[in-house]
Amino acid sequence: MIKKTFLLALPLALAACGSPQESEDPATQSDEVWDTATLVVGENGMQKRYGNGMGFARFGGSRESADKLLEVAFETVPEKSSSEECGAGPMEFSGVGPLQVAYQDDRFVGWFLRESDDVMTIDGVQPGVTKLSDLKQDFEVREIDSTLPGEFEFTTSSYGTIRGFSEGDEITALQAGMSCFFR
Repeated sequence: MIKKTFLLALPLALAACGSPQESEDPATQSDEVWDTATLVVGENGMQKRYGNGMGFARFGGSRESADKLLEVAFETVPEKSSSEECGAGPMEFSGVGPLQVAYQDDRFVGWFLRESDDVMTIDGVQPGVTKLSDLKQDFEVREIDSTLPGEFEFTTSSYGTIRGFSEGDEITALQAGMSCFFR
């Protein structure tokens, strides 16, 4: 009986896991997000919708492609900076407005987002707009015991994780991938 139950449950469990590429499928994404977002960030990188097409910059991809996506999405060249003093080692950055993108060895490795009207996650989560209490109602949220105040992590609708920071009920920032934080 146990063996039969396991064999019946196995395909469902494997289907729930999916691959990063499958979780980024534009067909599974909310049209409401695409109606308001200039750029969408997620646990695997960033994406921009172009009519019926989609532009992606995934973690591990080249800095050139990620910077090009930023330039096209925001119609401006990103500002570049660097830091030799990051916990993860020396990093370079490209920034546009409230979004900072991190690179190591010319590879896209992370992003950090402050309050924004036009950048959000595929689930519609936005710093300065989404309340932490609302996020807890819709997603699995884990508060993190950290030296960084208000740090939390939530599981996205595609079963990845994004970190965030809050002051009270206000989400002040979101982050995925590698960062330059000292904990």
